[in-house]
Amino acid sequence: MHNVRVVDKDNDNKAFIVNVYKDYYGFVKRTMIRITGVHSDIDDLVNDCFLKLIEKTSTIRVLGQGRLTAYIRYTARSVAINYIKHQKVVKKHVDIAVDTELSEFSAGKYTDIDDRLIRKHEIELLKKAILRLPEKKKNILYFKYLLDMSDKQISEVYSISPDSVRTYLSRARKDAKRLMFEEVDCEG
Repeated sequence: MHNVRVVDKDNDNKAFIVNVYKDYYGFVKRTMIRITGVHSDIDDLVNDCFLKLIEKTSTIRVLGQGRLTAYIRYTARSVAINYIKHQKVVKKHVDIAVDTELSEFSAGKYTDIDDRLIRKHEIELLKKAILRLPEKKKNILYFKYLLDMSDKQISEVYSISPDSVRTYLSRARKDAKRLMFEEVDCEG
């Protein structure tokens, strides 16, 4: 009898992941293209993202729709950023092997990758800062920027006026910025 439950649970997990794949394939693909700017390796990147999600099936099954979308977005971003880092290393080694003219030509591509890596670092600092915020401020930022909820929708969640939502958002952004700079000061 116990084996039947395991099989049912495994089938449940497979069905869940298949549904996640169907529902989020386009979203993940667009996210990957937007971050990496490439189309050539996109199918591999999307598959890598879903492999990571499969490993976390038990975690993502319990998430609500909004948090699941955010989790998938972060996973896709992580895979895309790792791809960018890997491509930078590959290009560095390839450039050493080519003549000077080609190296100078391809060096122009580094600024875009460097900009993305700097942006990734800033995002990591922001993520750490947001995690240090009080729950309400963290949630309001989450609702506004990850779930794209309007001020009116957020006001309904917290039973406050839309003007109050704008005030909370302003304070949450200010506090997150302050915490980011504290994090930078700690690094330096």
